Amino acid sequence: MRRHNHDSVTKVNKPAVPFVFERPDTNLPDAGQTLLEFRLHHLVNAIVAFLFASTGPVALILTIGIAGGLRTENLSSWIFIGFVAGGGITLAMSWFYKQPLAFAWTISGTAIAGPALLKYDFGEVVGAYMVTGAIMMILGVSGGFKALMRVTPQPIVMAMVAGVFLKFGILAIDAFDKELRIAGAATIAFIVFSFWKPVARILPPVLMALIAASYMAVADGQFKLDGNLSLQIANPKFIEPIFSRAPLLDLVLPLLVSVLALQNAQGITILRVAGHNPPPNTSTFICGAGSLLFGAYGSVNTCMTGPVNAILSSSGEPRFHFIAAYIWAALAIAFGLLSPAVTELALSVPEAFIYIIGGLAMLPVLQQAFTTGFGDRFAIGATVTFVVTVTDLIPDVNVNLLGIGAPFWGLVIGTAASLLFERLDYKDLVFGSGRDGTAKNGGKLGEHKALAGPGHTPADGNKLPDGPITVISPSPSPYTYRVLIALKEKCLAYQLVEDMTWRTGQGVSENPLSRNPLVKVGKSITLYDTRIILDYLETICPVPPLMPIGSSEVFEVKTWEALTEGVSGIVIDLHIERIRFSSLQGKEWTNEKHTRVLDGLATAADMLGNRPNTVGDGFTRGDIALAAMLDHLDLQLPGLDWRAAYPNLASWFAEISKHPAVAVVLKNRQR
Repeated sequence: MRRHNHDSVTKVNKPAVPFVFERPDTNLPDAGQTLLEFRLHHLVNAIVAFLFASTGPVALILTIGIAGGLRTENLSSWIFIGFVAGGGITLAMSWFYKQPLAFAWTISGTAIAGPALLKYDFGEVVGAYMVTGAIMMILGVSGGFKALMRVTPQPIVMAMVAGVFLKFGILAIDAFDKELRIAGAATIAFIVFSFWKPVARILPPVLMALIAASYMAVADGQFKLDGNLSLQIANPKFIEPIFSRAPLLDLVLPLLVSVLALQNAQGITILRVAGHNPPPNTSTFICGAGSLLFGAYGSVNTCMTGPVNAILSSSGEPRFHFIAAYIWAALAIAFGLLSPAVTELALSVPEAFIYIIGGLAMLPVLQQAFTTGFGDRFAIGATVTFVVTVTDLIPDVNVNLLGIGAPFWGLVIGTAASLLFERLDYKDLVFGSGRDGTAKNGGKLGEHKALAGPGHTPADGNKLPDGPITVISPSPSPYTYRVLIALKEKCLAYQLVEDMTWRTGQGVSENPLSRNPLVKVGKSITLYDTRIILDYLETICPVPPLMPIGSSEVFEVKTWEALTEGVSGIVIDLHIERIRFSSLQGKEWTNEKHTRVLDGLATAADMLGNRPNTVGDGFTRGDIALAAMLDHLDLQLPGLDWRAAYPNLASWFAEISKHPAVAVVLKNRQR
């Protein structure tokens, strides 16, 4: 535990020299923790992501390269540098930031390069790759891309992601038409092991789907390998760049868009929704530097790959998703070194096999994209973005203006629609309020300032924190869930770290009351009481408001928080008592505590009645507190059938669980 001393205080208060590259969190797992936390799902996610990267994208390279007149050694060099250098960058970035940060070449950029190879010399196309890379390095150093991401509505980006990833769901359905036995076997295995919870923790459903599909493909003779495999090490070929005006004007802008708007924005948003805090400036700079290396050996530009990162972060504890990235990087490097042989082997896999396994693996990601994209805010912009993006799946109506694909135009047109029809939502994102200082519910933002957390008062409306938000909690906790739901509702990025929040004998401590969760904001703010944390979030980000304005309703919310905290505290005490030796358990004490839980539930049921919300007509901290308490009851006291005893609480909880922020947090807990 980091101690507060005079030196650290002085360091925080000194005016710091701006440092554009994001620094990693100081509280990161060490090598020992990483080894102990390895799980089978890390391997499964890495393999599925590798199958994605080594089949369809490789086939696209071969198709476009052959059509463009590239020689075999050029194609082999392209695949070699894309996988070996991409795997190396992934390994370095994932190790440094302890997040799944997978890098490869841009697939959309490959499609852009196809027609260019028919018009220009290969060296001229490579020159365009390198100029694009240099511009990306400038954007990374200047922080330009990060600033753009900050004012781009997350729901609109996720609607674009939903439109792009919808293809994988459709292809999974198409797999039933192509190979019914393979697709059926994979789906049945996935469903069975999804419901078989105790076994699914050891044998992930996607792994069992992969095994079932592999067995059926082998049994049906669907693996088609032409000739004998010969293990050859790839021989990369240096390509001298030629900088000509015509290809630069033709290619640089579309390539920039393909990397930054289509790939990096997609990958960063996916990782944020999964609970990570990816570094936009560093990633943009690395993509630029990687593009110089990639281009020198004939590969299109480097990008943060969306689908691979989505699969790597699709299951398990977010804090250790980077383990899957390590494995993926190792597989990619091995593939690149043996690209002549492994390419032939990868292309022997049946299409239906890839479609169904990829679709099942992407199912949670697609669900998250729809949940985040189509909530209460930016709904019109998200809908327009989605509609424009999915035209990419319909050749006759594909939006491909200026040689740039539909996903980019989806972002542009969707954002324009929000600016036109949802100006208040967009002003809330950029400024925190309308010009008249009025929140969406008509209340004055200034009235929220009384709820400020310790040592921080916003000057004007929403003021996003200066540093990353880290939530630390050692175990499932209703207090932690309340903070996470509030963060999701306010669209604030955070990182969840499952760790102890205190150590005994530390003297001056960041968490002197040993409460969960402990929240760190940047390097200078540490908060350790749930209600203080929620007050702080309401202060820096008052839109959407989670605390009513009227004084009577404020005290109603606080009453709900006091009641639910009390019941949750008793439930935690009962759980601790239950795991003690039976001879040490106090029966009278336990019975008394059970009675108090029932009294608390009866009071909550009476207070709620048949209302859709605990307080007023909107979603508030009272709803968050009650939802977290009821969910925690299911976790710690599964034998207590509170639904039968209090049907109004049961029906209320079923509805509130569909609220996007609640659904995402509780689903991650159940996983």
